[in-house]
Amino acid sequence: MDVVLDVMLLGQRRFHELGLRTQVVLRQLPLNLTMIFVCGISALADRADFADAGFVISQLLALALLTACAAVPWERLPRWSFLAIPVLDFYPIGLLRFSDGDLLPGLGLLAVFPILWLAGAGYRPRTAVAFGAIATLLMVWTPHFMDGTANIHSLASELLTPFIMFVLGVATSISALSGRTQRKRIEELLDRSETRQQLLETIVDTVDVGVVVVDTVGDIVLMNAQQREIHQSALPEGLEAAREPELLVYADSSDELIEPKLRPAARAVAGEVISHELYRLGRGQRARTVSVSAGPFRDAGGEVAGTVLAFSDVTEVVAAIRARDTFLAAMSHEFRTPLTSLLGYAELLHEDASLSPAARADTLVMARNARHLNKMVDDILAAATPGAAELPRTPLDLAELTRDAVDSSTPDAARRDITVTFTDDGVLPVLGDRTGLVRVLDNLVSNALKYSGGGSTVTLRAKRDGQWAVLTVADQGIGIPPEDLKRIFTRFQRGSSALRSGIPGTGLGLALAREVAVRHRGELECVSELGVGSTFTLRLPLRGELGARS
Repeated sequence: MDVVLDVMLLGQRRFHELGLRTQVVLRQLPLNLTMIFVCGISALADRADFADAGFVISQLLALALLTACAAVPWERLPRWSFLAIPVLDFYPIGLLRFSDGDLLPGLGLLAVFPILWLAGAGYRPRTAVAFGAIATLLMVWTPHFMDGTANIHSLASELLTPFIMFVLGVATSISALSGRTQRKRIEELLDRSETRQQLLETIVDTVDVGVVVVDTVGDIVLMNAQQREIHQSALPEGLEAAREPELLVYADSSDELIEPKLRPAARAVAGEVISHELYRLGRGQRARTVSVSAGPFRDAGGEVAGTVLAFSDVTEVVAAIRARDTFLAAMSHEFRTPLTSLLGYAELLHEDASLSPAARADTLVMARNARHLNKMVDDILAAATPGAAELPRTPLDLAELTRDAVDSSTPDAARRDITVTFTDDGVLPVLGDRTGLVRVLDNLVSNALKYSGGGSTVTLRAKRDGQWAVLTVADQGIGIPPEDLKRIFTRFQRGSSALRSGIPGTGLGLALAREVAVRHRGELECVSELGVGSTFTLRLPLRGELGARS
């Protein structure tokens, strides 16, 4: 009874969620309630109806049908078997109308209940609608044949009720079919949505990236399995759970806890976009280094609905990079000491007057190769130095630095029979790191000489170009194939033409040169044609422009 009342009063339960027996009872109940209401009217208006056998039998039949609805195990019978109830309903309705037609002439409209039931059941709707209309017609015509009043006028006067029932049946059938189609479509969409949700959850739990989704107030909506493991590493020792302010979150190279409002989750909730920032979670052997990215997601209306944070565990990667840098730095320093000795003794031998010209030439070869090795060591040391370190900025003249680089290269150019020319537009004031820029200029000039043949010319031009100080270094050397231009500025990469030439190198010089240029907020570019030569262009902001950009 509680279920019946809940459904009738539009409560929590839905009709299609009920069992078949309960559904059958609820479909029959409106007719019985209406017939009980007729009993109440008869009791007030004309109690003589209760002495009429037909009146009493119709009420008893209706109650018997309601009892059958509740007693029969419809779930065990064929699905369509319950339609016997609305078919049988026409008999008590017709009997009630025949016995009490004078008091309530509209009792024939009670046929609407079985009509709606038959038409809305969805089982052969055309047959059900036709049967309902015919049953209603027989219900209103039969009394005329029984009492001998059947004629064209009396029968025609009763056609309105069957016609109304027919129209209601057709409308109900169409509505029911449409509703079933829509419900089936909705169920398919729900099934598809649930499948996609399960697929999404499986994917999110499978990837090796920690994912956290928070709403606009910072409450966690979703956390995948990988993130739960990462989260454990940030818990204080001895705790199995903790609030965000209690988690051990540090900057990558610091032992000071980050304030809660400056942590990735709080910043992301505040609307900040985070891209690949490094943090350390936890202490000791449990500590993990993570790369964090975060961005907002929007709902169907385009409004920000929360934030997605991705935590990549890069502990092993960071450890490997630091181990590599430490190794490179240590090995480079270990190489520097013997190289310095070799270079020094080679220069001392070269000054010895007792050496023959051939031996003196050998000392020059020794010194040249020692300097080459020393430059390689410098490149390796520069590669092992973190590129994000703050540059020591001092006022410099790019034209003067270039002139010094040209002067330093003159002996090497003379030995190679290469002409070096340099022109400038006067002072080109820049602000930057002298050591870094000198290394860039020396690399560009030495590369131009290294890859040029005897009798060629290397041309340097320093000029102003709007807000920039521009230096071009053009050679007439072997050139660079187009497929190699994209990777000549990548560490430890060398062009195929350079490899074929047999000219030694580490593949670090140009990569470090571009890094220095970028750290000075400048650019280093190259255009080249195989067999014709290459032109490298260095652009640096003029000193006043750099201050304006800061």
